[in-house]
Amino acid sequence: MSQHLTKFTKEVDSWIESHCPHSMRTPMPVSEQVWASSNIYFPSKDAKVWFDAMVSKGWCTPEWPKEFGGGGLTFDESKILKQRLKFYGCRPAQINFGISMLGPVLLEFGTDEQKHEFLPQISRGEIWWCQGFSEPGAGSDLANISTTATLKGGQYMIEGSKIWTSEANKADWMYCLVRTNKTVKKQAGISFVLLDLNQPNIDIKPIQLLSGQSPFCQVFFDNVYACETHRIAPENDGWKVAKRLLQFERTMMADMESEGAIDVEPLKVFRDSKPGSSPGSKKLLAKIATHEMRNHMIEITMSRTAAESQNGFSPTGLTLKYLSTEETQNRWELNVSSLGMGGLEIVDRSSGVRKEVSKSFFYSKAYTIAGGSSEVQLNIISKNILGLTS
Repeated sequence: MSQHLTKFTKEVDSWIESHCPHSMRTPMPVSEQVWASSNIYFPSKDAKVWFDAMVSKGWCTPEWPKEFGGGGLTFDESKILKQRLKFYGCRPAQINFGISMLGPVLLEFGTDEQKHEFLPQISRGEIWWCQGFSEPGAGSDLANISTTATLKGGQYMIEGSKIWTSEANKADWMYCLVRTNKTVKKQAGISFVLLDLNQPNIDIKPIQLLSGQSPFCQVFFDNVYACETHRIAPENDGWKVAKRLLQFERTMMADMESEGAIDVEPLKVFRDSKPGSSPGSKKLLAKIATHEMRNHMIEITMSRTAAESQNGFSPTGLTLKYLSTEETQNRWELNVSSLGMGGLEIVDRSSGVRKEVSKSFFYSKAYTIAGGSSEVQLNIISKNILGLTS
C-alpha cells in the first residue's frame, strides 16, 4: 500500500471513531433501516447523527464528484473506506436506490442540468426512488412493455401500469421505462423518464406476500405527466440506459449484506440453540461453514470485479447476482434449520429472532426473481461468458 493510502486509512479510522456512534456499529435490523426520503425517518438519535456525518462528508457517495454531493474519492480510496466501515461494523447510513442504481446512470447518461438537479438530492437522501420497469406482460421479456408516453408541449402523457414495483407506496419519484414508438423494433421504441409520484391519477396497490409484508406494488397511470427535460438519453434510446441500470441493480443485489439486508448469522443462531453433538447437528454445522466460505469467495470476487471494471466491463459481474441471491436464500434456510424443530413460524405469531428469521426466510424467495430471475441470469451467463447460442 502506498504512503498516501496508508495515511488515508488512518484518517478514515480516526474519523469513524469520532463520528460513528457505537450503537451504529452493530448489526442492523430491517426495522431500523434509514431509507432516503422527502419525509426521512430516523429510528434513533444516533441514526441521525451517523447519517448527518456521512452525508456532510460526502461518503454516502464516495466516488461521486464533490459538486454533486459526493466525496470525490479515487477508486482505491473508496475501496479502503468501504473496507474500514465494514471492519468497524458500521451500519449503512441510508438505504437509497438512487445511490446504487439511478445515480450511476445519471453520471453516465444525464445532462449537466439533470445531474445538478438530482444527484445532490440523491446523495443527501432527500428522494425515495422506485423502479418502474416490469409490467404484467413484460417481466423476463422487459422490452415488451406497453405503458405509453406521448409528448405534448414539453410533457409526456403516460398511460399504463407497472408491477412488482418495490416500495412504490412510499416513494417520491420513479425512474420509468415507457413506450414512445410502437412502429419500430420493441427495444428501439423505449424511453427512460423520471416521474414525480406526487401528482393525481396515480393508483398504487400493494401486493401481499408470504411474509406478511407488502414491499411490492402495482402502479396504475391514467394521464400522468413527466417533463421532457426529465428524459434520460434521447427519445426512443432508453433501452441502453435500462440495460446499464440493470447491471448496477444486479451488482447491488449481489452486495445485499452491505445494505443491511442480512443481520442474522446462522452460526450464532446455531450456537444459541445449543444443538448438542448429534450427527444431524454436525452435518448442519458443516453446511453453515460451507455457506460462510462461499460468502467469502463471493465477496472476494466482487472486489476483483470492481477492480476489473475500472478498465471496462467485467463479464465476471454477470455471475454475481445469481451466485449471491441463491446463497442468500441458502442463508435463511440455514437460519431456519438452526432454530431446530418449529424454527419456521407464522410471522404475525412469532417474536424476536424467530420472527426476524421467518419474515426474512419468506422474503428471501423474492431475491432470485427480482432484478432478473435466476433462470434469466443463467441464460445471460451461458450466452455472454460460455458463448452458447440463445
